[in-house]
Amino acid sequence: MRRYNPQIKYVLGVRKAIRWIVAGLVFFVALMQSGYAQEKQGEIEYLATKAEDFYPANMDSSIYYAEFLYSLIKSEGLNSPFEEQMLDLQGRIYRRLGEPKKSEDFFKQSIVLSQQKNNVKQLGDSYNRIGLLYRGTGRYDEALESYQKSIAFKEEDENILSAAGTLNNLGSLYRIMGEKEKAYESYLKSIEIKEELGDELSVGGAYLNLGNWLSEEAEYENAMIYYQKFSDLMKSVKDTVGLSMVISNIGNIHFSQGAYASALENYLESLSLFQQAEINDDRLMASKLEDIGLVYDKQGYSRQAISYFNRALLVYEKYEDPERKGSIFQNIGTIYENLNLPDSALYFYNLAISEYDALNNKELGAFVYNNIGVIYNVQKEYDTALQYFEKALDTYEKSSNERELAEVYLNLGSNYYFRSDFDQALSFFQKSLENALRTDNLSVETKALSAISDVYKIKNDFPKAYEYLARHNTMKDSLLNSEKTKVIEELITKYETEKKDAEIKVLSAEQAQNEALIQQRNAENKLLVIGLIALFGAIIGIVSWFIYHTRKKRIIASQKEDIYQKEIDAILDNQQLKTIGAMLEGQDKERKRLASELHDRLGSILSLVKLYFSSLNEDIKDKQPELYNHFEEGNKFLDDAFLEVRAIIKEMHEGKISGDGLKNDVNELLSKVSKIGVDVQSNINLSMDLETHVEINVFRIIQEALSNALKYSKANVIELLLSDGETLTLKIKDNGIGFDPKQIEISDTDKESYGVGNMENRVKLLDGKFQLQTAKGKGVDIEIQIPLN
Repeated sequence: MRRYNPQIKYVLGVRKAIRWIVAGLVFFVALMQSGYAQEKQGEIEYLATKAEDFYPANMDSSIYYAEFLYSLIKSEGLNSPFEEQMLDLQGRIYRRLGEPKKSEDFFKQSIVLSQQKNNVKQLGDSYNRIGLLYRGTGRYDEALESYQKSIAFKEEDENILSAAGTLNNLGSLYRIMGEKEKAYESYLKSIEIKEELGDELSVGGAYLNLGNWLSEEAEYENAMIYYQKFSDLMKSVKDTVGLSMVISNIGNIHFSQGAYASALENYLESLSLFQQAEINDDRLMASKLEDIGLVYDKQGYSRQAISYFNRALLVYEKYEDPERKGSIFQNIGTIYENLNLPDSALYFYNLAISEYDALNNKELGAFVYNNIGVIYNVQKEYDTALQYFEKALDTYEKSSNERELAEVYLNLGSNYYFRSDFDQALSFFQKSLENALRTDNLSVETKALSAISDVYKIKNDFPKAYEYLARHNTMKDSLLNSEKTKVIEELITKYETEKKDAEIKVLSAEQAQNEALIQQRNAENKLLVIGLIALFGAIIGIVSWFIYHTRKKRIIASQKEDIYQKEIDAILDNQQLKTIGAMLEGQDKERKRLASELHDRLGSILSLVKLYFSSLNEDIKDKQPELYNHFEEGNKFLDDAFLEVRAIIKEMHEGKISGDGLKNDVNELLSKVSKIGVDVQSNINLSMDLETHVEINVFRIIQEALSNALKYSKANVIELLLSDGETLTLKIKDNGIGFDPKQIEISDTDKESYGVGNMENRVKLLDGKFQLQTAKGKGVDIEIQIPLN
């Protein structure tokens, strides 16, 4: 029997107390560790969110948080999926910054780490993104492999929606590689998945890419359907960048159809939306600069076009983008070709070929080969030209690119035409016309019709020559109208009835001439001569009518212009100077349009009649000598008609704003302003002729400034200085009440912004500098510098 021992009981109590204390300490330490872990996890998630949120709007902040979080995870020895995610983010950042080597390195690090951790989700994302990098740098095979791996990992992760996004990217890759069926299949599969899942926002990318593909295939109506879907989606989510992108693509369609005015409108709207979005994306900005350069090139403004191309080229060189660099070199080459500088054109074309060869993109190269062939054609090196045309032909026939085939066939026809192989030339011209009709290529269609007419003239098949010439004139009118519809819509409405009546009369006369000519070929010589003299009388009648009618229009236009000038006083008083500006510009464009129409339509018919008379000269001299003197007199009358028509064309083309030049127009405007009680002090010193578009824009700027001085500033003294040299300098100062410049920055309308936006935009289009100084009660001081070299 154990005896009670107080000491033992004390020891046991102490041990029990120690056990409780130790357990409490262990629990406390565990509690502290749990709280620390939760706190650390919260910090990591916060940093990751900040890093992703700053991308892509603020790259510097995004990369700071990504690097900081990655270092934190490594230093703490933590096992977190954010480690590979931050590597992936840095890959995306450096891809955007145009550093492909760094970008590739970070993506590969992310992939290796994800494989070690079996992070399937991150593997799917990183392979997709490195695929985008490879595609952008021309490494198409590696891009294809990366996309296929991405899709496999995303399907394993059961992330079907994300896999559909990669399918969309895959379609774009197949499109670049020229595998059209696979591209179309990938796009449709991506759209089907996204629409089935009801993810409207995600399906937008597929709409856009499919629209791009259809546009490249010249299926413009179908392309516009998908562009419209994408546009509606971007408007609903207020995505300004996406809307800017699709409007630019719609501009590309108008550009391809030859509607350059509509294309420029789209490109400028796209640029404005992009600037509103305040996104730091140089490559997107460069693409918009390139588009505007293309329109300037088509409208004949070579200096402005090259300026925009060079600005875009600086960006593409920074990002090592061979496809876009090749495109810029190609466009500059085309400008020099049009300026008849073949050596410079060939230099830039060869630069483009070297960039495209690095991409192994034969279709892009084929386009340049075709252009090089044209240069050698002009230089009469027909064998060399033929080699380049055949290179382009081989590529386009393999890819079934009917639109570009139309262009190549046309150039091959020209090659054989210059060799005097007219049968072969006619065969290629007919092929060109057939392809142009199938692909709605109005520009090539017009050229092919003219070329076929020329061949039939040489073959002495005048009825067919006339038939194709008439079709050529009709198509040329269609192309002209498609370019200018929106620009001169109001003027077309005013002149439409009168113009149609004139065209009906001219075309009726042309048809009568054609029938008379066919009958005369089969008649006896005497009847032939009589018929031709009658025909000549009809032609002289038409020429006289057309000259009278044109002069009448010019007199009416001049009278209207006088009326407009007389109304300037009232218009200034009623704050409507812009209306007068628009009408004067419209008159200038209408005058040039009529000159072009007179040259193309009546000039062509007179040439054909002259050709008939020349072919009959010897027959009449030998067989009908008693009529030869009358025949010679008729020829002289026809020559006089030629000279009269050319004089009218020259006179109509020389008009600029009013026809008197910028200096006279500005002086006349200032005199009108002074008549309403304003003290106008001017100094105009212009020593050179300015380009028409410069004169028009400068005149509009002066109108806007004067209107503002009267409407808003309420000035009674206006000073104007206008001089030229290396730059055109314009200074306008008034003593009015001025305004707060900050009000312009927050204004959305012309009225609230005092018209400053209009003036500044016109100056930007001329690559000039615009400065405005004002304050409430201190008047307005405007200074503008526009480069002229």
